[in-house]
Amino acid sequence: MAPNRRMNRNILAGASLLVIVVACIVTAGCTAGTSTPGTVVGLTGVSWSLDSYLAENNTLVPALPGSEVSARFGDEGKVVGSAGCNQYGADYNLNSTALSVSPPISTKMYCGEPGVMEQEARFLELLGSAAGCRVVNDRLAITDASGATVLTFVKEAPAALAGTSWTLASLVGEDGAMVPVLTGTTVTAAFGADGNLGGSAGCNHYGANYTLKDANLTIEPAVRTEMYCAEPPGIMEQEDRYLALLANVSSCRMEDDRLFLSDQNGTDLLVFDRAVQKPNLPLTGTDWVLEGYSTGGDAVSSVIAGTTITATFSPDGNITGNAGCNHYGGQYLLNGTNLSVSSLFSTLMYCEKPEGVMEQEARYLGLLENVISYQVEGDRLVLTDAAGADLLFFVQAEEVPAAPLTGTLWTLESYSLEGDAVSSVIAGTTVTAEFAPDGNVTGSAGCNRYFAAYEVSGKTMTIGPAGSTKMYCGEPEGIMEQEARYLSLLESVAGCRIDGDRLDLLDEAGKTLLSYRAESVDQP
Repeated sequence: MAPNRRMNRNILAGASLLVIVVACIVTAGCTAGTSTPGTVVGLTGVSWSLDSYLAENNTLVPALPGSEVSARFGDEGKVVGSAGCNQYGADYNLNSTALSVSPPISTKMYCGEPGVMEQEARFLELLGSAAGCRVVNDRLAITDASGATVLTFVKEAPAALAGTSWTLASLVGEDGAMVPVLTGTTVTAAFGADGNLGGSAGCNHYGANYTLKDANLTIEPAVRTEMYCAEPPGIMEQEDRYLALLANVSSCRMEDDRLFLSDQNGTDLLVFDRAVQKPNLPLTGTDWVLEGYSTGGDAVSSVIAGTTITATFSPDGNITGNAGCNHYGGQYLLNGTNLSVSSLFSTLMYCEKPEGVMEQEARYLGLLENVISYQVEGDRLVLTDAAGADLLFFVQAEEVPAAPLTGTLWTLESYSLEGDAVSSVIAGTTVTAEFAPDGNVTGSAGCNRYFAAYEVSGKTMTIGPAGSTKMYCGEPEGIMEQEARYLSLLESVAGCRIDGDRLDLLDEAGKTLLSYRAESVDQP
């Protein structure tokens, strides 16, 4: 069974609820409101919270504040709930107007709060003595064989799932025992107002449709991305188990900041803690990293392992990022939640590894051009096409500490050509820059070593004419032209910008001339 939410009840995570089938032998009258004889209206399909119980002195006393004793009568003839400390289960029978409840079976945890264990024992005793019930105005009264009211409940409000987010705490294992999620994994569930459920299954992201009516919850089989995670051991087995359990859910209940999802027998399958709500990040100015993309229909693919696809929407209407192999840029228009991307361009590098990276890049850029709207939920961004189909799934990129200008080996990734064209560095060549504290910059221009003086003040930078060695390299093709272009661009630098492990050298108009990535940083 699921662990009780009380702070000192965490040890319940390994316990399971045992429910036995016992023939009901007690019969008595049971009516519900103004219903006709032989019918019960409003007893099943809802959760009931204990309001009062018959004490040893034969007077009704209120339930202890915060003890939250509950009962849920399922259509299949089982009643389950919390007795205040432990979870319990029993069989019940409605025969004509007669009600009987088998002796409840409960977990065996001890809770130290004053009076909780005594109240629990009395509650389970009285529940087992049930002989009749009545439901009037969202209140349930259970009576014994003499007709005396022994337990009174109030109807709990149906769980309001829309707009809530949860983090999995435990799930039922193959042996029926609840087990905590693996250390180092995070499994989440976010219930949208549109009937969509999504989140992380631990390794892959998933999505499914759900339907909620009162406390009855149905979740359709989920679709997920196709990534494989090797660490921690058992993560993929846990993911498969979690998604299979979701499809078996029949009901839900909330207790404070906990969500319990149960099967048709009332057995808890999944227990969640309410997730801390993150404020929605702004679209512009946030660094986004792609986690998955549509491959057609309802299929979604994870990003190929070893590749990183990013997007940054600048306030000036430009979008830039890495498409997995090449850097790209373009323009975007924003009107409310409507978003369109146009004038895309990219560098021209070809990457052989990992396998499929170029096909993934082409798919990403093609989907980006089809975007018509966006939605941000916390630290997640989804881009959608005109038909409402989700195309691209981003999360906020992890913040990378800014590398220092000096003491860092910067490796050139792309450089400006004439006009707005941008080129990647020729495959097989390496162009670097190292800015020394003494005001000198040195590095490889691809073939020759070069050196120059530089001055920097805030975001302003100038680099003097560069000198270099005089070697000629015949291969790869174009290397000498690239070198000449690079050295010429150095002299046009008027500013610099460092963002994490990236360095951009800019001209007077703020246009990027040279883009580097930090390869290593000297340690003091």
